[in-house]
Amino acid sequence: MLGIVLATHGTLSDGLKDAATVIMGAVENIATVNLYQGDDVQALGEKISAAVHQVDQREGVLILVDLLSASPYNQSVLTINQLEKELQEEVYVIGGTNLPMVLEAINHQLLQTPIASAAQAVIDQGEDSVAFWHISNETPAVGDEDDDDDF
Repeated sequence: MLGIVLATHGTLSDGLKDAATVIMGAVENIATVNLYQGDDVQALGEKISAAVHQVDQREGVLILVDLLSASPYNQSVLTINQLEKELQEEVYVIGGTNLPMVLEAINHQLLQTPIASAAQAVIDQGEDSVAFWHISNETPAVGDEDDDDDF
């Protein structure tokens, strides 16, 4: 089974996992790693390494982090570089994680999608799940048009 590690600032990773559980039911093979203000960043790398080994079932591991190039991301990259070569090739770090991306990762975990395809699908989902809405984009509903009948 594909392994998933959520590594974020604060308890965001716990919140993402909790929200996924609410939406999808019980989730498996997901570890969370939290970085708190004042934490030793080197210790974060050790926690990420432990989480990767915890969820690794030789089908690949996705490390989903909140910010690209921030401490969880950087420590994930450093951690991967210290893993054995075979495992290095099966671990992907994805930055900018949001809830739809976590749900996508879980779906591919259930579908047993190969790791490289799952990683790309998670990135695609992240790109597709960001949008905005504003009242100026609304089209009037049928019957709501301002038809002033001059009688």
